[in-house]
Amino acid sequence: MDDFPAWNERRVLVTGAAGFIGRRLARRLAAAGARVTGFDRIRPNTQVADIEYRQADLRDAEALGDAVAEADVVFHLAAANGHRASMDQPRADFEDNVMGTVSLLAAVARRAPRARVVLASTRQLYGRAASLPADEGHAVAPPDVHAIHKETAEHLVRHSAEQRGVPFSVLRLTNTYGPGQPTAGPGAGLTGRFLGDALAGREVTILGDPGLLRDFNYVDDVVDAFLRAGDREAPAGTWNLGAAPVRLGAFAEAVFRALGEEPRVRVAPLPPGLEAIAIGDFHSDWSAIRHDLGWEPAWTLESGLAETVRALRAPMS
Repeated sequence: MDDFPAWNERRVLVTGAAGFIGRRLARRLAAAGARVTGFDRIRPNTQVADIEYRQADLRDAEALGDAVAEADVVFHLAAANGHRASMDQPRADFEDNVMGTVSLLAAVARRAPRARVVLASTRQLYGRAASLPADEGHAVAPPDVHAIHKETAEHLVRHSAEQRGVPFSVLRLTNTYGPGQPTAGPGAGLTGRFLGDALAGREVTILGDPGLLRDFNYVDDVVDAFLRAGDREAPAGTWNLGAAPVRLGAFAEAVFRALGEEPRVRVAPLPPGLEAIAIGDFHSDWSAIRHDLGWEPAWTLESGLAETVRALRAPMS
């Protein structure tokens, strides 16, 4: 969707607006004419004049209430990242992902009871797939603390919407990549780590089986899904995002092709902390969101990686 006239003058709150996806979503909404408030506990590296930024924790009821007041749509992307980290720090993950969501929904009920909430969730909820591709009816079996907390957040969002008599949207994201993503640290994820190592001239290390299947979405396709899910006419629902599956080794090689370099890839065993929560092959069935919202990936892996590399190289040139 290139044009979103339906967003003109709509009041929108984006939590996690300093993050990788939230930052891009907030800017896209502002460009479409929405009145955007970005909420995060950290300040974004760069700010956009048309976005009102609020820096506070989601558990700060007063600050959150002021930010959410009279919102038409709330995009809830603020969350602790890291499936492995959640196993080491389950309380911190609970506070961020469960109590933060509880606080947000309480503020919505008080200050914006007609607001639709669109939640960023994760395909990790499914755990080890019994069949592939996994659709939204697949059994949910979270393999780690973070996925358990995201499942809880889904239930909270649905319950809040039902109590207020408004629709909700839940998007179960897969591996998102693109300009602006972290390339190191716990928030980088698999795609960011691969890109960061390759850009720095290092070999890419695949932990575990390079033949495992995954699906990858370019960030602008993910933003498009959020915009569709938050539209006035969108039905309530829980939807997978996804794309054609790619093996991890092939993804790593595609990163080097985007750089115009020969692949430098090595394989190492999964460390114990990751082996315990590994899910094997996984890719999502996203036919439901295509049917319900008209969404499908517009970016191929090759075009998305080419644009990502161009953007990541730009500050250095």
